[in-house]
Amino acid sequence: MTCNASSSDHPAAGPEAGAAVTPDSGPVLVVCAVEERLAVVLASQGQVMAAEGDQGQGLAMTFLAPAVARVLGRAGLSPQDLSGVACVRGPGSFTGIRVGLALCRGLCLGEGLPMSGLDYLPLVARGAALHDPGAGRVAVVVHARKGLVYFQTFEVKGRELPVAVESPRVLAAPRAASLAATLAADTGGGLFRVAGSGLRNNREVFAASLPLETLLPEAAAFPGPSALALAATGPSRERPVPAEPLYLRGSDAEKYLPTFAGERGLTLEEARAVLGAACSIPPS
Repeated sequence: MTCNASSSDHPAAGPEAGAAVTPDSGPVLVVCAVEERLAVVLASQGQVMAAEGDQGQGLAMTFLAPAVARVLGRAGLSPQDLSGVACVRGPGSFTGIRVGLALCRGLCLGEGLPMSGLDYLPLVARGAALHDPGAGRVAVVVHARKGLVYFQTFEVKGRELPVAVESPRVLAAPRAASLAATLAADTGGGLFRVAGSGLRNNREVFAASLPLETLLPEAAAFPGPSALALAATGPSRERPVPAEPLYLRGSDAEKYLPTFAGERGLTLEEARAVLGAACSIPPS
């Protein structure tokens, strides 16, 4: 599920507001829960110090907090030893985004740590470049349900910072495949690759427009610990963005709000108020 909101809809709250994570001063905790591949990574100078991962729908609530404790314990650190926390903010699962951000915000509030966000699509591109170092351009296609994908293209070079060619958007899978084919034909140096969870349910659609060797396997669909560590720390880290939810499409709850309201005995105005509360992180 996703919710139709942008990163500017909800002002940051708590001690992390206006504060910048300073990864050169100590380890950074990185949390990713926007898809079913969950990850908690302790990183420093672009290297993985410790990491935990799991995969499955609906596991974020039970996995993340214990994983944070295990990762810190394995490194012999406490939250006070961190220089900050970086949380992947979307686009992706409504529930995963909210659980990840809430956990990180709670940790930052309790310990007085700065918090920053990471956008997910550049992480997938970075992971693809690590999987296939020969890649020069990567089209990221992340599953967005109902035959849609989140789509963005990046210039990549190994462990370096991916450079966006275009803004992220939501496309029907056939349209994304057609656009990827055009981009592949226009790619100069380096290899063109397509990566992301959007290939899983639409592989035949993409295979009809692109050579099979351009479609990276499931192993490259999600950013691994190394990609997360590089994005949050080290010389090729991403520019910090606000730790606020990033959504690119409307939620099912918004589309079917009149039906849901009737089933629950609510007026449409009451249902909108409930949905609005669910789509905002209350100030701390």
